Amino acid sequence: MEKTITIEGNKFILEEDGVYCGAYLGKMNVWGKATDIVLETEDQSDEIIDKFIEKIAWLNDNKTAVLDVFIDENYDFIEFVNEEYNMEMTEIDFRDALFVENVYIYINGRNSEFSFDLDTEPDYLCGHLANMIISGKYEIEFGGMNG
Repeated sequence: MEKTITIEGNKFILEEDGVYCGAYLGKMNVWGKATDIVLETEDQSDEIIDKFIEKIAWLNDNKTAVLDVFIDENYDFIEFVNEEYNMEMTEIDFRDALFVENVYIYINGRNSEFSFDLDTEPDYLCGHLANMIISGKYEIEFGGMNG
């Protein structure tokens, strides 16, 4: 495997030890923010790179759909923040605070899926990250809270 690959002008470096050993780490723009991306694949072919780019593009194009799924299952965070911090946060305020902290993409031939963690600024999730899972058919699922 090559030590470095470049995707749309962004360098991804092969990790040789640690948590992401054997995966490529880099950054790309997701929802207007430079975001850590992990790509796990055995192949660096043009087809794999195209699938990777497709997934990042899908994520950028489907922010509203992702947030709809998250908020449908976690509307209680809005009520919690309003009570805990004695404020009047609206759903729009909460949506505007959410961003993608990191993305993990797995591609192995025809099999591909990805997940990512949502965070907020300010920290309305109280130090936690919200994991979202996207199937190979682009079905969105809330995967639970981390941290």
